[in-house]
Amino acid sequence: MIGGSRFAVPASEVREVGPAVAARTMSGVPIWCRGFACARGQWMPLVHAAALLGMPLTPPTTLSRTLLLDGSDDPSQSVLIEVDAVEDLVQLERTGIHPGLHVPTHPWLGSVHPFDDGSVQVLLLGALRQHPEWRALAREAPAA
Repeated sequence: MIGGSRFAVPASEVREVGPAVAARTMSGVPIWCRGFACARGQWMPLVHAAALLGMPLTPPTTLSRTLLLDGSDDPSQSVLIEVDAVEDLVQLERTGIHPGLHVPTHPWLGSVHPFDDGSVQVLLLGALRQHPEWRALAREAPAA
């Protein structure tokens, strides 16, 4: 859940799901970045998913969760994403898929799938690593 709406993140992009974490704030970061948080012994950007999608920046709650997106072979490419809640692990339908809008400033917006009585949009949060502001943030991470 992000901003009261359901979204989906491919399980292959998520290394861990944990409770909300505190972040070390820094000046000059984009509105969607809470700052830096330490996970698995490494400092990485903590991204507020709602703000990343243009929604208001809200404080974490007891339901908030942090997704650790693995950096594959490069730990400096790991990123933490704060969402309002994680509901379930599901298999999305392969029929009735809409490709979604391809917005150059939001490359993480993926396809739209039918789900329950409505739909759910897939977020390709790994694409965040290609965003110029995120690349700058990754270089600013504090030393562990």
